Amino acid sequence: MELNRFDFDMNVVIVKCGMGSKVLSIARSSGICGGTIIIGRGTVKNAFLKFFELDQSRKEIVMVISNRKSGCSFLEKIYKELKLDKQGNGIAFSIPVINVIGTKHCMGDEEQDCKGDNKMFLYNSIFVIVERGNAQTVVDVANDAGARGATIINARGAGVHETQKIFAIEIEPEKEIVLLLVDSAKTEKVCEHISNQLELEEPGKGIMFVQGVNKVYGLY
Repeated sequence: MELNRFDFDMNVVIVKCGMGSKVLSIARSSGICGGTIIIGRGTVKNAFLKFFELDQSRKEIVMVISNRKSGCSFLEKIYKELKLDKQGNGIAFSIPVINVIGTKHCMGDEEQDCKGDNKMFLYNSIFVIVERGNAQTVVDVANDAGARGATIINARGAGVHETQKIFAIEIEPEKEIVLLLVDSAKTEKVCEHISNQLELEEPGKGIMFVQGVNKVYGLY
């Protein structure tokens, strides 16, 4: 069956280490099976924590693909059960996916749009892939341009000749991925600052791409 644009979403939940299994359990209760957990680290701008070298915390990034109806139910449950209305408990958002192949039985109920899904995106997700060691520079530059915090993912392969794929992009073992959620009004400025400071126009310096976000929970 041919799928329409935005029939499916990639639901992303960023929580403290150890909570990823709970997220997947909530996904199953929403009619969704399967998911991917990636270990990353969060960043916060707090002078007191930074002084004691406690300004970075390990995070689990859970990625689950579902149809729109099941995804909405899933994110609502995540928001309530993980108490994302309290700062620091986590962030959840969804990204439109154009097409999904091979996981039809894991998509839950028949697709149904959520209220307001066709409106212009209020937030964008920015993915920046850079050489290992440059991720913190990306975060600092983005924050200076108006972003608030980020999640850093250390991409690593299982062997010398193997790579890891994130959104169908091959990531070499020595790369880092920075995920930022940015107000749509600030996205262009943040991207421009990152591109200029990291010289992303130069070959081999890095890759950056932006995707619209349907819904966001836990962002302050």
